Amino acid sequence: MTLEVLRDGDPGQVGPYTLLGRLGEGGMGVVYLARDPVGTRVAVKLLHARMDAHPDFRRRFAREVAAAQRVARFCTAPVLDADVEGRLAYLVTEYVEGPSLKQAVDTSGPLRGSALDGLAASMAMALRAIHGAGVVHRDLKPSNVLLSQVGPKVIDFGIAWLADSDASSTVLGTPAYMSPEQVSGGAAGPASDIFSWGCTVAFAAGGAPPFGSGSIPSLLLRIVHDPPTLNGLTGPLRDLVLASLSKDPSARPTAQALMDRLSTGTPSGTGSHGGPGTGTGTGTGTGTGTGTGTGTGTGTGTGTGTGTGGKDRMAAVAGQRKVLAAAAAVVVAVGGVSAALAMREEPTTATSTPATSPATTTPGTAPADGKPSATGNPPAASRNPLRSTEPITFYAPEEPGAGRQAALWKDDRPADAELMRKLAQVPHAIRLNQPEVRSKVDATVTAAEQAGGVPVFLISYMPGNECLPASASAMPAYQEWLAGVARQIGAAKAVVILEPGSLVRVPGTEQCPTRQGSPEQRYQDLRQAVQTLKANPGTAVYLDGSQDHWPGTEIMAERLIGAGIDKADGFFVNTAGYQSTAKSVEYGKALSACISVRLKSGGKTCPQDAGLDPAAMPHFVVDTSRNGQGAWTPKKRYEDPQTWCNPPGRGAGDRPTTETGEELVDAYLWIARAGTSSGRCRRGTDGEQDPERGVVSPPSGEWWADLALERAKNANPPLS
Repeated sequence: MTLEVLRDGDPGQVGPYTLLGRLGEGGMGVVYLARDPVGTRVAVKLLHARMDAHPDFRRRFAREVAAAQRVARFCTAPVLDADVEGRLAYLVTEYVEGPSLKQAVDTSGPLRGSALDGLAASMAMALRAIHGAGVVHRDLKPSNVLLSQVGPKVIDFGIAWLADSDASSTVLGTPAYMSPEQVSGGAAGPASDIFSWGCTVAFAAGGAPPFGSGSIPSLLLRIVHDPPTLNGLTGPLRDLVLASLSKDPSARPTAQALMDRLSTGTPSGTGSHGGPGTGTGTGTGTGTGTGTGTGTGTGTGTGTGTGTGGKDRMAAVAGQRKVLAAAAAVVVAVGGVSAALAMREEPTTATSTPATSPATTTPGTAPADGKPSATGNPPAASRNPLRSTEPITFYAPEEPGAGRQAALWKDDRPADAELMRKLAQVPHAIRLNQPEVRSKVDATVTAAEQAGGVPVFLISYMPGNECLPASASAMPAYQEWLAGVARQIGAAKAVVILEPGSLVRVPGTEQCPTRQGSPEQRYQDLRQAVQTLKANPGTAVYLDGSQDHWPGTEIMAERLIGAGIDKADGFFVNTAGYQSTAKSVEYGKALSACISVRLKSGGKTCPQDAGLDPAAMPHFVVDTSRNGQGAWTPKKRYEDPQTWCNPPGRGAGDRPTTETGEELVDAYLWIARAGTSSGRCRRGTDGEQDPERGVVSPPSGEWWADLALERAKNANPPLS
């Protein structure tokens, strides 16, 4: 955990605690490293003053503190003190030495053997203590488990409310680790924490959440309907995790049942939350229920014990919550189920080794002030870093999937590990798709400035972008979120790829025949987003230009004009495709010419013989992350070939650079991730397997080692 110096405006003293530095900041407040009156280091969470604007906040906060103080110290970082009455409301906890589980797995790979078993048992013990105090954690996940010197500790009860709270149906949590009942807006009880326990153990064993990642709507659909992916889990622990991930809360084991099974190896009943269950042995829980197991039990003991001393430290930077007000709540409708989500990001640090790629600007592009001619994009005050007269490099932290894979293969498969290491070092677009991303953007911008590079951000978060319904409050919340991203970027140099697919799946069109929304509304939303981001002098913004034939040059020209291409820096192509660089450039030029003709003439067609001034034509960037071997043409006949879905034999393409040799092409960028799955590819057949590959593909957005290795081996030019 990186400790930052105190900033201007930070207090030096909070109550009797002397603040030493910043540990992090979240939606609810700032976390500081502090020293108490006797010299012990503690973590102080100072709540934002604006939280008082929420009705009954102080009363609710006091109740949460009282509940947290009742939790026994078994494998938890206890609450030591709090002030809910003073001018500044704060919470004090032990400060635990050690990285989070997420940081450890991201850095060193999944856990195995006794380390994995010990983690599972420690988390179960922590949940037993938490539930025994009548508390529901509600946000158990890898970043809220610290690997201290004395073993794993569960932290952060910042949104844990009493189990009988009158707000127990409020949906809080982090999407990838939420239970189905949380997704659907139902009551979240102890069984929800058990589901999150299973997700967290699955992450520790496999390096990824069991229901994948990707867009929030698709992720929530998988949580509600799909079976989990349990890579790295075997034997009894796998069975126990599978039971904890039951869609039915009443079928999950209790924390006590988990401990019984993990500590003795004796199967425990799973019908312990007031419903039917299966298994043998002794189960405990809050309901009586019936089941096929041979043992029954009621109640949950809390136990007593002593703490682990002043050496324990709570790295609470991962423990903040951004509680969205009702008017700005992100409401995602998933298969008829609405979920009001108050979510935040996983933590990001600025300590990653920068991956840079030398790039020089193309002669003949726009001057350093970024001002082109007739199209007016971007305005004179803006400086597009991709059109600088000075050579530039791109910045990104090491690509996590490839980096982990390189570490895992280092000893047994050194040649493959070396390819993964090279893949990990290529600068990639940094995806922003969580409500709370301020620390991620800030860390990236800071690290990029220190490395002398330019970061590329991929924003993929717009409500309704996947043709799913969105609430009336979702778009205002999105625009507010986007304004926060822009504020964090500030005057720094940055490139923003804005919402892939947003001008393909436009509401009310053939590609998105939903009754909710309209093309005009989508264009207005994108124009506002561009205006927000372009208020920064060093931010370049590119809009969705799709790819050749999907849905067509004239259609995309019309949509880009509607979305305000004249106010953006240009458009991007090939983020969802595998077309060769030459083919993508050819399409981009045709699209640019069509836009120029229409803007000049005000017409609706794109005559081929119209005279054009290249200086007045929109520029574009090309995604070259997966196009080294060009597009895929199936040799077999499929009802739906899905040529975009994990096509075989493809390879990584041109490295990120501004040295494109094309006047209109500002850069080649790696926007998509070369080693992530496109999703389940059935190609019109029944069943789950991809008939082309003979395997079940990982969910969309998931790291896929075999696919990444294939892309690395087929890279053109070769990885070096």
